[in-house]
Amino acid sequence: MVGQPENTCWTKRTSALRWQLVAALLSLLLAPSSWAKLGGDLASVQSDQQAWAATAIQTPLASATLITQSLPSGLTVRQYLDATGLVFAVGWEGPVLPDFARLLGNHYPAYDNALRTQRRGVLVQNANVVLESGGMMRAFSGRAYLPAKLPHSLTAQDIH
Repeated sequence: MVGQPENTCWTKRTSALRWQLVAALLSLLLAPSSWAKLGGDLASVQSDQQAWAATAIQTPLASATLITQSLPSGLTVRQYLDATGLVFAVGWEGPVLPDFARLLGNHYPAYDNALRTQRRGVLVQNANVVLESGGMMRAFSGRAYLPAKLPHSLTAQDIH
């Protein structure tokens, strides 16, 4: 069909769908970097609050800030930030387990390895991270922190 104009409506729609797909893929790829993972920042904590539809309470501590988020699932997540805004510790409790990959970030493989080898609960202790997780159905709790990043005014017992 020589001389027939190309269906421009179809071409524009296909092009728009391609751009929407590219934008969706980029948002998925970039989103994990904004999660409030251990080692993340204040912006990541705020991003989690929106994603989780959580209510948050901010409490000043000696040389740190505690942000307690209550999720609709009943899970409570506590994120501890130092004076620079670094998430140096997280704690959780509730009827469900948190998304550990999201919450632990680069430290998730240590959790995953321990989960495979330990029978009850999870305990990881090394120079980079301390992680304790346990409980039973509808009553889970735990904490994880970066020992080298704990402010001098807080001890490991203060993280819960």
